[in-house]
Amino acid sequence: MSREFSAKMLVVLLRIFGGSMMLALVAVIMPDAWLKVAVAEVEPNTPVAVLVEYLARGWSAFYFMLGGLIWLFSTDLPRYAIAGKWVGFCYVVISGGAMAITGYYALSSSECEKPWFFWVVLFNLTCGFVLGFMIFFLYRKLLPDWKAQHSE
Repeated sequence: MSREFSAKMLVVLLRIFGGSMMLALVAVIMPDAWLKVAVAEVEPNTPVAVLVEYLARGWSAFYFMLGGLIWLFSTDLPRYAIAGKWVGFCYVVISGGAMAITGYYALSSSECEKPWFFWVVLFNLTCGFVLGFMIFFLYRKLLPDWKAQHSE
């Protein structure tokens, strides 16, 4: 894989990753009724009080901000290489750890039938791990060239 193709692939991955995360802005500004319906679908009989509202909207705001930063990283790969590589590394470690814990839960639980949202969470963690690994790997491949060009 050529360096030019790797750089283009990295831009595409960062924009898909960052752009999809910025969609979390919808959850920050959505009406309370939508949040209540979503919570009732995932976890019936859970009251939507201050804690649920705070966590749902707060986490969504942080996802939106992180998505914006990741999109920003795609605009100048060499300039933001260290930060972009760090984000990829963090996604690998955090998603990998969470996948291990979730996998342990799935295997150790006597329940054969998992709720549908369990699979949504597992899919989300898997996507985070795979995209984080690809981003980290591509930055790792491209970073030495950028450092060499910058030092000349």
